[in-house]
Amino acid sequence: MQITKHFTKEEMEFSATGTRHGLSNQCPAEMIPNMLKVAIQLELIREHFGKPIRVLSCYRSPEVNKAVGGSPTSAHRYAMAADIQIDGVSPQEVSKWIAENLTGFDQVICEFNSWTHVGFTNKVARCEILTAVKQNGKTVYSQGIA
Repeated sequence: MQITKHFTKEEMEFSATGTRHGLSNQCPAEMIPNMLKVAIQLELIREHFGKPIRVLSCYRSPEVNKAVGGSPTSAHRYAMAADIQIDGVSPQEVSKWIAENLTGFDQVICEFNSWTHVGFTNKVARCEILTAVKQNGKTVYSQGIA
């Protein structure tokens, strides 16, 4: 089902981990408006870079979220976040552009120099800009985009 010009519900529900483990990852109907809100923001990012966006994760069912080691309160649980990549554009560049140009984001995280996490909220947005790295097997966050 197409939810915006370039994004489908199916790609916003896709999870490689869910597929690998045979876990259902269908977004409940009541969370589709959240997914639409994220997809509209992704359209703005796509328009700027002029390239398709690969959605690694948007919605995560409780089972998928647990399988990926996500926080129980993750915005992904409510279809309010997306982990994305754009071929030929570094995660740092994507993260910086989002931080400088999108309004109303809750978090932008350049994660492990591999993808960008962009999260939204229906509450007051924190506008956090972070970089995540692994140190001694643990995820460590620092302010800003490194």
